[in-house]
Amino acid sequence: MTDSVSDTKLHPSATPFGTGWAWVLAYGILVVLIGLLALANPAATGLATGVLLGLVLLLYGGAAIAAGLSPLSGRARWIEIALGVLALAAGVATLINPFAGALSLIWVVGAWLLVAGIFEVIGGLRAAHDRGWRLLLGVVDIALGAIPMFSSPASGLVFLAVLVGISFIMRGIFLTVLAFSLRRLKQAP
Repeated sequence: MTDSVSDTKLHPSATPFGTGWAWVLAYGILVVLIGLLALANPAATGLATGVLLGLVLLLYGGAAIAAGLSPLSGRARWIEIALGVLALAAGVATLINPFAGALSLIWVVGAWLLVAGIFEVIGGLRAAHDRGWRLLLGVVDIALGAIPMFSSPASGLVFLAVLVGISFIMRGIFLTVLAFSLRRLKQAP
């Protein structure tokens, strides 16, 4: 005598919803479309990124203040409260001017890529193997970091849109491929 729970573990298509490949496919297509929209409209991408950054800062600020006021907080109570107030102020400032928030985020990413690229080149020069790849990756990171660091704000927003757009498109393609793999799994005997 078999029970229905153990049967669904043996074959995913035996579940009430099958493998859900159509939902995954629809989600993948939606994510690709969002990526294309991000590439097509850098201003909207910058605005959305700035608003998201502002909301995250507000949430963090509230949580840090709550942690500082908690009876469980120790000696760092005032540091947590100060960091929370600072995050709240930064969140409000970012929501007032979301483009400035998005640009500051891009400059931080640019600085990180620039520094990481420099370290990759240094590591590549010292490496005994994969020297060419390490040097290439380092130079690419330096170039990608220099774009937002030394360009106009408009170019920075375009850079952000390209990063977000490509990320969403790649995720959408992955989800689409996954959906067709799930479909094949469902059709398997």
